[in-house]
Amino acid sequence: MDRQGAVFFLAWLTATWVPPLTVAGMVATTQGRSVVDVVCAKGGTAFVFAGVGVLVALLLSVVLARYWPMPWRQWVERHGWRLWMLSLLMLMPYVLAWLTRSSACRRGPAFFWESIFIETFILALLAVSYNLVFGFAGILSFGHAAFFGLGAYVTGLLMKHLGWNLFLSGAVALLTGAVLGLFMSLVALRTRGLYFALFSLAMAEVIHLLARNRILVHITGAEDGFVFSVPEWINPVRHRLLFYYLALVSLVVAFAFVYRLILSPTGRVFLALRDNETRAQMLGFGPLGYKTFALVISGLLASYAGILRALLNKGASPNVLSLDFTMDPLLMTILGGTATFDGPVVGAFLLRFVEHVLRNAQFRVGPWSINLGEHWALLLGLLFIAAVLLFPQGLMGSRQKGQETP
Repeated sequence: MDRQGAVFFLAWLTATWVPPLTVAGMVATTQGRSVVDVVCAKGGTAFVFAGVGVLVALLLSVVLARYWPMPWRQWVERHGWRLWMLSLLMLMPYVLAWLTRSSACRRGPAFFWESIFIETFILALLAVSYNLVFGFAGILSFGHAAFFGLGAYVTGLLMKHLGWNLFLSGAVALLTGAVLGLFMSLVALRTRGLYFALFSLAMAEVIHLLARNRILVHITGAEDGFVFSVPEWINPVRHRLLFYYLALVSLVVAFAFVYRLILSPTGRVFLALRDNETRAQMLGFGPLGYKTFALVISGLLASYAGILRALLNKGASPNVLSLDFTMDPLLMTILGGTATFDGPVVGAFLLRFVEHVLRNAQFRVGPWSINLGEHWALLLGLLFIAAVLLFPQGLMGSRQKGQETP
């Protein structure tokens, strides 16, 4: 990010947070309540109206940037819509509270929908990590669930059986993901393409079967999984709003990191190795080092997503090591656009929310009642096929893939 972009970003961050907090402080002062009580009040009216003003102002700045010379015009044209969407997601808990007349902090409709968004943020983070190796580095892997599941299992088991704190357990989980990525990169030196994909699938299945094995039932809980105590300050039940913002910030940081990485010289080598590995080797770029780096970074991001998943559910089961958590990020990446920055995030939101709608869809036609939820998987598959046929390069594939300049 250049200086002009940094100035605009800081201005946006200030404009996003200061008006709602100022309104909350004024309401708390006049009514003799605490700011927390105002933030958690049913309806969230103060935040919604203050936030709408911010969104409108930001949208106008994006529009004006196209027709009116501004110091940060190019940066706004490139990132303005991303900031607008991020602003909307930051205010979403209060929008949901306003629409449902419930609290953003306590049990109710808004509380439930926040959990849906948190799960989507985690899946989007997993998809971003998968797109790094598959879309940008050109490494096809069917074992990405191993990183995700190990992040959840290592964190939970260390906290449950050894009594380690969250930060130490999370650090060990991230280190485990990095070591697994290093091991996979050593195998990638000898096998590539479909052979590496099959090897990664076999390795993930071995870890999955170990988690399900009854021999380790006293440690892992076998097929039932296990639960563990989450620190009170990050308990997703008592502090759902805090966890919402933690998951959102995690996704934004991961997105920004991958964005800068791909636009760096190292990222350009990833693209060169993906498009023509032989030519890249002739230019002096060894594939092992760059593939290792890509797999390790991807493993770290996927393991971190697994940690968030374990904290959200306050436990883990063999499901997080199953093939589903490899195929889901793959489908999200393809749906949104392979090797695009925004594609995995867009694909995660579409796939998660369409699945949620289909699972609960039912309607009446005359005397007949049709429950689409009974066939949601079939309908989702048909919609995915239609989307791939209509958008062969993904929904975001029309943008220049990997060609944005800072």
